[in-house]
Amino acid sequence: MLEPITLTSEQLEQVLSRVSPNGVEYGAARICRLLAGEHSVQTVRVNTRCSVGNISDQVSKLINPRIADLGLYVTCVKPPYKILNQYGQPSGQMLWSFYRDHAENDPCFDQQQKLADDLRRDVQALQEIHALPLSGAETADSWQQTLMGGGYGDQ
Repeated sequence: MLEPITLTSEQLEQVLSRVSPNGVEYGAARICRLLAGEHSVQTVRVNTRCSVGNISDQVSKLINPRIADLGLYVTCVKPPYKILNQYGQPSGQMLWSFYRDHAENDPCFDQQQKLADDLRRDVQALQEIHALPLSGAETADSWQQTLMGGGYGDQ
């Protein structure tokens, strides 16, 4: 399981140089500065401390694309506990953090291959169960491509 991280001052400077290249710290840079020092920050704290209304928009447009090559990204996770609003109702708050991208060696990121293997197995099972004939060069791979939205007009 991936763990949220905090950043060193050197890492934070690298992030800020990309998120705020002119040195003026707007919302995206304020989010980075906050999350660099602490992780698992509730949405309401990010909103109020950084004066940002739509955190997801800032993260997806102004932060993550600019820091991807550093092997870092910001995202939110659902908390393992209920965060209630002032009326005692579930608030929908999330927990925001920096994470390190370990795509090449982290089993959590190997889901694409697992999903492809599972789909290939399921397609083959459907072919056998329903005695679906394969025409000529048609394979489970071409069925998979069609099911995933490709394959039309590729012949």
